[in-house]
Amino acid sequence: MAASMDRRTALRLGFTSLATAGAAALVAACGSTGDDRTSPSSAAAGAEPGAFPVTIQHVHGSTTIAVPPRRVAVVGIGDQDSLLALGITPVLAPVWTGSTDTGIGQWSKHLAAGAPTPLPNATSAFSIEQVAATRPDLILAVNNAITAERYQQLSGIAPTVLHAAGDTDWALPWQDVTRRVGRAVGKPNQAEDLITSAEATVAKAKAANPAFAGKTAVLVIRWKDGKLRAFGPESARFQILRGLGFTPPAALADRFAGGKLNTELSAENFPLLDADVLVFDNWERDRAQVENEPTFASLPVVAQKRLVGLDAVVSDALSMPNPVTIPYVTNEIVGRLAAALPR
Repeated sequence: MAASMDRRTALRLGFTSLATAGAAALVAACGSTGDDRTSPSSAAAGAEPGAFPVTIQHVHGSTTIAVPPRRVAVVGIGDQDSLLALGITPVLAPVWTGSTDTGIGQWSKHLAAGAPTPLPNATSAFSIEQVAATRPDLILAVNNAITAERYQQLSGIAPTVLHAAGDTDWALPWQDVTRRVGRAVGKPNQAEDLITSAEATVAKAKAANPAFAGKTAVLVIRWKDGKLRAFGPESARFQILRGLGFTPPAALADRFAGGKLNTELSAENFPLLDADVLVFDNWERDRAQVENEPTFASLPVVAQKRLVGLDAVVSDALSMPNPVTIPYVTNEIVGRLAAALPR
């Protein structure tokens, strides 16, 4: 995901009165006031025997889902991919503003039956009214930083599923996210199958590239303020690289102490980016600016062409690992990583 500090700042912009939840619930009860372009999902028809009722424990308590949902709204980033892989198209999906403005990434368009209503703000500052307007009977907010107050607002609309207590916002194990989505819609066994398949994809790529073992990689992004941030091994963005066998260089280890998800680097600290391979998020967008920075351009990993620049689509997919994005990203980057490694 994007830098966690910015997302946590964004979540503070949420509503501060539970009265808003009541208003939102009223909107839902009175019918849709927004662009409700999808028909009820097929979740009810495809539920596994004995899947309901189900109670899911989470960071703000527990949620019981008594019957198969028919209209699933997604506000957790990437949760829609797991839902789509389970054969269910949501009525609402958050927009990730790098490569798509529809809420459905290029990697999962082939799975969508219809177009969900886009939720413009993918942070926790999304509009409660826009969620309510889609009249959901289930809300998936697993991969998001939902406060207790925000949860009360959402659960006033429909049963709402969040991530586990103790997990770090924006650094969730993708397997647990998938399991929660699967349980919520009555397809836990299918969710396990998706996890097994995605893990096998990464394991196969790792086995086919033994040179990855023990190699160092840095994943870096140029943020909106023009500064570079490197992502730590616990971040969502690094999960696929870690699965392939890469680790951040030792010089950056202290920067990620305590599970810190990312670290800002000024020009004088650019030498910390020198690794076996440097992966750059949205490279073409920022290439001109960073290549004009002498300290960056002179790094051995850059000068020796061991930089792997990602386009906007792959960058977005990498930021939200799940059973759909993992095979997509693996197919896109493994060959390029292998070619970039020093010989």
